[in-house]
Amino acid sequence: MNEIETNEHGSFEESLRELEQTVTALENGGVPLEQSLEMLKRGLELANRCEKVLDEAQLTLEKLVMNEDGELVLEEMEDEE
Repeated sequence: MNEIETNEHGSFEESLRELEQTVTALENGGVPLEQSLEMLKRGLELANRCEKVLDEAQLTLEKLVMNEDGELVLEEMEDEE
């Protein structure tokens, strides 16, 4: 499977869906403080995971260039180091 689509913790979509559910539950309130802190910690982990996947996707998109025929082709990116 593609690294962008899935990772060791599930797909991007699954992580985003869980993050949205966590945010909604925290916004609605009524959750005990200890549980809220655990949910916040989990939400931060999910947000970081989603950000990483999006960063990887952006790098992939940056490798696409248009050739002389107007077609999108994948171009090797040179190391900036």
